[in-house]
Formats: sequence, structure tokens, C-alpha cells
Amino acid sequence: MRNLVIAVSVALLSACGGGSSDSQATGNTAISPTPSIQPNGIYKSDDAVMIIDPEITNGVLAADSGNNLYSFDAATLKNDTLDLKGVHLWFNGGYFYDSSQTVSLTFNGNTASAMTTINNQSFVHTFIKQPDSLPLNQLIGTHTNTNDGSTWDIDSAGTITINGMCSFSGRLAENDHYFTVAMTATACSPASYNGNYIGAAFTVDDNGITQLVGALYNDTNMIWGTVSVN
Repeated sequence: MRNLVIAVSVALLSACGGGSSDSQATGNTAISPTPSIQPNGIYKSDDAVMIIDPEITNGVLAADSGNNLYSFDAATLKNDTLDLKGVHLWFNGGYFYDSSQTVSLTFNGNTASAMTTINNQSFVHTFIKQPDSLPLNQLIGTHTNTNDGSTWDIDSAGTITINGMCSFSGRLAENDHYFTVAMTATACSPASYNGNYIGAAFTVDDNGITQLVGALYNDTNMIWGTVSVN
């Protein structure tokens, strides 16, 4: 997990590429858990984090220590397997999309396993379900990313501002096990990242350090990052 934190920390200064608005507009989410399988939640493997919830665009976001960010066009639950179809991959300097590829997450208790290849790169993880994100009242304050100097300011109303590769301003809204996010980015470098974004934010434990992870997206871009909040 330490590698993941380092990789994600730089992402708000060096965003993870752009994709086609046409390719991202397709897809749907059909996550309807059976009584025995409850996939929604926050997950962590040795070198990746993932969040599952139908209110996120297309249901699933994942990020790994290679500074890669993944989303999917459709998520369908079948017994103990969540089938994800249509892979979007943002990586340093590029974007990959395969509308026909399927990735399966197999659940066993609190674990979710994936074993496949995406864009000629291994996507093999055993994710462990994590506790819900810390509540807003435990995130209030100014938090600094010591790797890049960016600051994250959060107040008691959920207003959040981030100064990094852009000036971000917006709001966190508590939503079950995580936060939904709506933000506006200005003064970005490069300017192509200016605009309005939605996304998700959540906390995970990294060897006793609580990291706030955020992912923002719109029709053309994905931006993600993290900061220590304790």
C-alpha cells in the first residue's frame, strides 16, 4: 500500500490523461446485491484501492500503484461475481478503452478477487473490504501532501478546496460508506483540465496512517489523488 500512496499522491499535480466523451457516455450499472453478497464498499489490495457503489458512474472505480485508474461501462452482479464490461484505463500520458473486455470480480466473504490483463498489463488483485470512510467531522482542517506541497482544506459544511495541478473548489457529501464529490477546477496546468467534475472520496488505513483518496471525472478527464489526514 505504501507504493500506492506515493503514486496517488502525485496525481493531483500530474493528472491521469483524458478519454473520449463518446466512449464514457455509454454503459449502465446493475448492482442489485443478493442477501448473501453485498459488494458495495471500499476495498484495498497490497497495491490498489477500489470503491463499489451504483451511485458512482458505472459502479466501480479502482486505482493501483502503477498510477493507473480504472472505470467500467457496466457492472452486473451474478451470484458471487460482479462482471464489469467496457474497460477505461487512464495512465500517465495516455488513455485506453476496450468496449468489449470483461473483468470479473469474484467475492468470497470480505474479499474480491480479479485476475486478468488490461492493455497488456496485469490486473491481478485480492481486495479486502475495508471499514467505511471516516465521517466528515474527522476530516475537518488543512491537510498537506508532503510529496508535492498541495493542500486540501475541508470545513464542517463539507466545503473542500485543493491547490495542486489546479485550483479545485467544491463540496463533499456523505453517502453511506464514502463521500460523493462535486468540484470545479480552474487555473489548471494544462488548461485542458479546467471544468466541472463529479466523483468520490473515501479514507483508507495505510499502516496506521489515514489517507483520504479522491477521484474526479467528467466527460473527458480523470483526476485522482490522496492526502494524509492524521
